[in-house]
Amino acid sequence: MKILYDNEIFLIQKYGGATRYFYELIKRMIEFKGADISLYMGYHINEYGLEKYADKFRYFKGKKIPLIPKTKLILRKIQYFNFLKFRERCKPDLFHQTYFNDYKNRAGEKKIVTIHDFTHEKYPEYFSKIDKTIYQKKKAAETSDGIICISESTKNDLLEYYKIPESRIRVIYHGNSLNAEPGERVISRPYFLYVGDRRAYKNFEIMLKLFSTSDNIKRDFRLVCFGGGSFTRTEQRIINEYDLQNIVMQISGNDEKLAGLYKYAEMFVYPSFYEGFGIPLLEAMQYECPIVASNTNALREIGGEAALYFEPGNTESLIEAVNSLLSSEDKRNEIISKGRERIRLFSWDKCAEETYNFYKEII
Repeated sequence: MKILYDNEIFLIQKYGGATRYFYELIKRMIEFKGADISLYMGYHINEYGLEKYADKFRYFKGKKIPLIPKTKLILRKIQYFNFLKFRERCKPDLFHQTYFNDYKNRAGEKKIVTIHDFTHEKYPEYFSKIDKTIYQKKKAAETSDGIICISESTKNDLLEYYKIPESRIRVIYHGNSLNAEPGERVISRPYFLYVGDRRAYKNFEIMLKLFSTSDNIKRDFRLVCFGGGSFTRTEQRIINEYDLQNIVMQISGNDEKLAGLYKYAEMFVYPSFYEGFGIPLLEAMQYECPIVASNTNALREIGGEAALYFEPGNTESLIEAVNSLLSSEDKRNEIISKGRERIRLFSWDKCAEETYNFYKEII
């Protein structure tokens, strides 16, 4: 089976959940017997390094650049037409789009798209008015022979927004990529861990409300935010208003540092209003870090009984969940134990195998 992947997501993301997904998927797909893989990365900014597998592809073209130039729209148009030439050369049986570019279907070629979430549809106010993702995603889904959703929650969102036969959809879970040896402890005080982006729908401010509202939590713990970039001026202003400038800190680093932060944290808190999956849940389970998470569809689906849940719009609900974990060593150990069991359900090997089987069904 001749399978083709395009470059779109690798030009958009340096790091990120979607590029990590395709990196983990493609590097396994090239090892499957009967899978004849071609990858057009073109000029890209992605850091995961699929180039090192170049000799295992049927056709491969890609060159990493340090940053997207100011002329990125021109670059994307050039790469669009270069990809069409590459696609003609490959003549694939199946094309798996990495994002939602507007490619026309080809005779004799099946097309698959993966949909990770519906953040743009649910929170359009957080995106530019000229952002075409909603339109492009809908068109990509409607013109695909198969659609992969990364959770039942995302599948249900898809069925809500699009009139697409359920028979064309498969739910295939992600795996966990964080397997690094934990680095040494870098925070001496006990701390709660927050990981990733802090955009409004991620509900980061409830973490600040937690610390400003609960005197014992503010006294005894720190809040460590890994990734997501330095605090913005707005975030810093809010932190100062809550008088938390000596409590809250932002840290960046490699996988070893993140692994260490999970290992030594008092707990990992995931307050997001909406996610399509929730990879940090698996990361926390991997390093036996107790989890407190929003009571939302995807996070409950992935976390199962390996987390305590709170209502994401209710600070008192969060305080209650956190104090429940702090006050009971038995509850803490129970959450950790269930996490050890639950993480076995998720692996990139399983994801790749189920995806390849779906490819064969489509062909």
